[in-house]
Amino acid sequence: MVKKYDITIFGATGLTGKYIVEQVYELATQQPGAFPSDFTWAIAGRVEGKVREIQQEFNTKYPQIAIQQPTVLVANIVRREQLDQMTSHSTVLINAVGPFRFMGEYVVRSCVEQQCHYVDVTGEPEFVERMQRTYHKQAVDKKVTIVHSCGFDSVPTDMGVLWIKQLYASQGWTPTQIEMYFKLHTGPAGLRGGYATYESAVHGFGSVELLREIRKASDLATLPRPTGPKLTFHKRLTRDKQLGYHVPFVFADPSIVRLSQQLFLTGYATPRNNSNKKASMPPTVQFAAYCLLPSLWIGFLYFLYGFVFSFLAASPWGRQLLLRYPEQFSAGVFSRDHPTSEQLQQTSFEITLRSKGYQSLTMAGIDAKTTPLNAEMTAVVRGPEPGYVATPRITLQCALNLLQNNKSGDVPLGVLTPSAAFWNTDLIDRLATVGITFEHVC
Repeated sequence: MVKKYDITIFGATGLTGKYIVEQVYELATQQPGAFPSDFTWAIAGRVEGKVREIQQEFNTKYPQIAIQQPTVLVANIVRREQLDQMTSHSTVLINAVGPFRFMGEYVVRSCVEQQCHYVDVTGEPEFVERMQRTYHKQAVDKKVTIVHSCGFDSVPTDMGVLWIKQLYASQGWTPTQIEMYFKLHTGPAGLRGGYATYESAVHGFGSVELLREIRKASDLATLPRPTGPKLTFHKRLTRDKQLGYHVPFVFADPSIVRLSQQLFLTGYATPRNNSNKKASMPPTVQFAAYCLLPSLWIGFLYFLYGFVFSFLAASPWGRQLLLRYPEQFSAGVFSRDHPTSEQLQQTSFEITLRSKGYQSLTMAGIDAKTTPLNAEMTAVVRGPEPGYVATPRITLQCALNLLQNNKSGDVPLGVLTPSAAFWNTDLIDRLATVGITFEHVC
């Protein structure tokens, strides 16, 4: 099938989609070698006039772009012929149209049927696991790779966990548990999250039972009983001696890490150029994720607002109330107003991955009940504002990585998570070139 466009960005007029489009212009201006010499691309949305406005805005802002100008496409998720026209002409599609639980499946189905590789920015575990169960076999049969959660949710954590496992292997050690601690740094301008992220969270809290049912019906390998002592998960506000106060991390990362480990165990992460062997399977670890808070008072507010949010998200009328008043139910963190440029510039993230294990590559002769853990490593992933600065950078690098490696066979086929898709590629090195760094600190 002949493809006109190497990459198409769908949802170019939305806030996240627009930032992804700008990232292409910016990268092509600052690092023209990041793109193939004959690179072609398109930007797509529901209304042609609005998409052309985006094109004109960035053509004016970046007059020295070192690649071809994007082609404008019209595509609406409820117009199947438009979706199929877009995906049939695209090698890789970046999907930035959410909430994905309502609008994502149409795009995934079209990509599978039209043999178009796919990455998206979703942070919705129910959608990801439903797509994996529904379309994995079809994607393999069609020789297509579908990779979900290719933004801040959940590349830094998912690839970071994989990287820690690889660091242990390089020492001849075995990790058994990893804890993730997320910290957000803000400046004088404060913090503001996008409404689409808030909307996804509202519906996500309301679909917990559906996610459980999807997992019950899954044919993926069950995670084995962990080796070594059981990792304690702190469900309440807790103070760590080194890092400070923390609460459970309630977003997508734990679900994505869990699914990644299942995909490796099931053999779905095997690259096409190594089809006669299973992927070099990283060990399964216990995983826990937390969000670091600056003070005890913020911790109190977190649980107060969290209790109200969870209660309301459990019912249709409550979700409508939450969606109508985002600022009131998020202490001003989320709003229908876009974050300002000052807020984006002053915000950054830091993810600390603290791990323990054994100084042995094999567990032969080790009694997990009596042998204490004797290996430790800590890594830190750092980057700019996660939602609208880091996510466009990460997503574009995932798409370019998929574009580069889809012919070589280094990326497996099927519906995958970031680490299951990109473990055999140079994605971490690519991310470093756009300010997303992985550092082994001790």
